[in-house]
Amino acid sequence: MNTASDQNRPQVNRLLVGIIAILCLIAGAIISLNYPEESFWGGSFVRVGLLMAAFWYAAPTKGRAAAWANVSPWMIVGVAALLLLIVRRPRILIPFGVALFVLGFIVPKLLGKPRKQ
Repeated sequence: MNTASDQNRPQVNRLLVGIIAILCLIAGAIISLNYPEESFWGGSFVRVGLLMAAFWYAAPTKGRAAAWANVSPWMIVGVAALLLLIVRRPRILIPFGVALFVLGFIVPKLLGKPRKQ
């Protein structure tokens, strides 16, 4: 059942967003490789292409909801806090990386559980 808010919501043309992302990345690569003195334009196209690729990835499709539909507010707060901590104290990456390695690779092998791929 369509409500009034669903009808007012703009439709995302996922194909067009993907094409724009690819074209921006290609333009950025061509400009950066062939015209190094124009690094401002090459870098700008690459940044826009990466941002558009993120929008393309997060856009909803017919088979699934948007990528952020099931993200809890606590996850957003946790990621923001982690990013702030990393920016303020970059050395935290070393123990954080070691902890992720241990939890992701060592513990499953010790418990005998196969990793999902």
